[in-house]
Amino acid sequence: KPHVWTVDYNNTEELAAVVRTISVTKVEPYLPYEFTCEGMLERVHAYIQHQDLCETVFLTWPQNYSRHISSPANNTSRLVVPQNVTGHPWSPNANKLLRWPPVSSMHLHVSTTAQSCTNACQEHGLICEPTFFQFINNKLVFERFQFVCDSIESEANHLYPAFEEIAQDCYLQKQVLLFSCAGHHPKYRRFCPCRDFRKEQVALCKGCL
Repeated sequence: KPHVWTVDYNNTEELAAVVRTISVTKVEPYLPYEFTCEGMLERVHAYIQHQDLCETVFLTWPQNYSRHISSPANNTSRLVVPQNVTGHPWSPNANKLLRWPPVSSMHLHVSTTAQSCTNACQEHGLICEPTFFQFINNKLVFERFQFVCDSIESEANHLYPAFEEIAQDCYLQKQVLLFSCAGHHPKYRRFCPCRDFRKEQVALCKGCL
């Protein structure tokens, strides 16, 4: 409220009361910046300015990359969970942005069990970026982020890539069309590629302009 009202439309008395309340409520109109003409043109400019749609780029995991890993001091399990990993998971070409959004805006977080990547990213003030899943869907991610896997399997499942805590198994995504920010399951902790965003311009990261 006052912009959104939730009502049980099967309850005619409640529905009528809400309609009467709305009819006498004065609300200042509000249009988010990203829905304005200026906001739309800003996105179009960023997309055209920063993408090379003609060049084929082959991406690889870098030999050296910056990262920050923090874990609880009393963590004695075989799994060291990276709470906030920020890096450049591609072989950078000096001054070129190879992807959009730029991979430099990616923050990798690990969800709790039964938590979606959407919620995991939101907890850190970020949004889940599904186009980044391709960069972390690699067995090297488990090794570089210190996940100890009894086995690594590749299967078609909307929850993957993920780690199964009880069996200590690691899973990669076999079908790229199944990458999803929304899925969750009590058995799995998911790898979640998050990114920052500009206020009232969610489509653009903070460093995208």
